[in-house]
Amino acid sequence: MKALAYLIPFGILLFSVGCSDGPSRHDDPGHTEHGHAENAAGLSTATVTLDDGQRWKANPETTIGMANMVALIEEQMATPGDPMAMKAALEEEFGLIFERCTMTGEAHNQLHNYLIPIHQRLSGFDASDAAQLAEMKDYLGTYGDYFE
Repeated sequence: MKALAYLIPFGILLFSVGCSDGPSRHDDPGHTEHGHAENAAGLSTATVTLDDGQRWKANPETTIGMANMVALIEEQMATPGDPMAMKAALEEEFGLIFERCTMTGEAHNQLHNYLIPIHQRLSGFDASDAAQLAEMKDYLGTYGDYFE
């Protein structure tokens, strides 16, 4: 369990600097940087944007991982189980999204903007708290608004 706590931040670091095979957005002089300010609750306020009004194309593994996270939360809401095991399962699924990342370019950047708040929520997540479960489910439910 402790190893997983160290692997998630490491995975995020790898994802943010090495997931894409293409040039980073910092190498594109025409790209405007998306801010990563934090709100009063300490959550990132990075904004996920659409691709000229269209959803970004996500790799299937990411979409499956997001659906798996929603299913885990729905199962916990319907039949509460061990909250620590549920949180560990969510973190594992989240880590697999990073591990299986094949996205590049601006779609990759926008996925990064979308995933940062999930990581922040998971750090203090209590799967026995109905409000936190509902909040996480609601946020995960917005994935389809930005990605297909």
